[in-house]
Amino acid sequence: MPEIEYPGVYVEELPAGVTPIEGVETSTTGFVGAAPDGLHGTAEKVLSFAEFERVFGGPRPDWELGYAVSLYFANGGREAWVVGVPAGTPLEAGLPYLEDVDTLGLVCLPGETDVVVLRAALELAERRRAFLLVDPPGMERNRVLALAAELSASGGVNGAVFYPPVRAPDPLADGALRTCPPSGAVAGMYARTDRSRGVWKAPAGEDADLRGVTEPAVDLSDDETSELTAAGVNCIRRLPTGTVVWGARTLAPDAEWKYVNVRRLLLYLENSIDRGTRWAVFEPNDEPLWARLRTQCANFLTVLFREGAFQGTTPDQAYFVRCGRDTMTQDDIDNGRVVIEVGVAPLRPAEFVIIRIGHVRRA
Repeated sequence: MPEIEYPGVYVEELPAGVTPIEGVETSTTGFVGAAPDGLHGTAEKVLSFAEFERVFGGPRPDWELGYAVSLYFANGGREAWVVGVPAGTPLEAGLPYLEDVDTLGLVCLPGETDVVVLRAALELAERRRAFLLVDPPGMERNRVLALAAELSASGGVNGAVFYPPVRAPDPLADGALRTCPPSGAVAGMYARTDRSRGVWKAPAGEDADLRGVTEPAVDLSDDETSELTAAGVNCIRRLPTGTVVWGARTLAPDAEWKYVNVRRLLLYLENSIDRGTRWAVFEPNDEPLWARLRTQCANFLTVLFREGAFQGTTPDQAYFVRCGRDTMTQDDIDNGRVVIEVGVAPLRPAEFVIIRIGHVRRA
């Protein structure tokens, strides 16, 4: 407290008792694709398509990466990290360069359909708590169903596949429509949805329009959409309002992680709580520390609950936080291990809206 010498108002700064947890970025996107200049030994950060052009050059007819990044920014993406791989080199060679991207949230390999490479990308996404957006192998529905089945068998909990490709105006062909992989546009739409509605909102539906896209390359019937959705493929459909993503399914075989927004919400919580509690390392492992951790995590979850991230009408119904002798053994405490248990009730999308209409007979 400053020394009081005369009547007046005195301000004293005190350290906060509990440091708030800040939510991590969820939609910073890593792109790996064939590029004319090849590998530069690093992932290049770009904040606009104009900056991408300065670093890598403009779009080229045989270069999917440029079109994907263009659609990413057109749909609301704000930050991309781009790895260019020499033509003919497997894109798997570029994946390690994304390991050092601190804020990585989404991963795109525009046009890549090789199962071995995609499995490596899924492993990267799992290690980094990121999410992989997978492009379809062309127009044939049976091929995308087979790809989804192979990736699901690998445990594709951190990935989703989209079908069909999309058509967008090509600036190199006087605006004629070009068929493009959809992952870049979808990543931008994910970023836009995260900012406007939160990562807990399913990135699908009428407001999940793909901007800069004229139409899907294939028009799907309701029956075809049903078949693809059941296989974990997210359809891109033409509506009167535009071209939209009409599905939010992961490739996970486990029903617990069926929905994209549920999986991405948990990744967001894991990353945020992990980073926000690192201060606790080397603190005395006793009740005062455990109480601070419980309070810190509960405060973070309370803010998300008020923003509509969880089910339930009260915080007790939406989440719990435990840290103490009910989560740790004496051996844990003696060996410096602090165990925090967090449980949440995530929101699941209303995929099937059923309207019952009855006829009331009047006498």
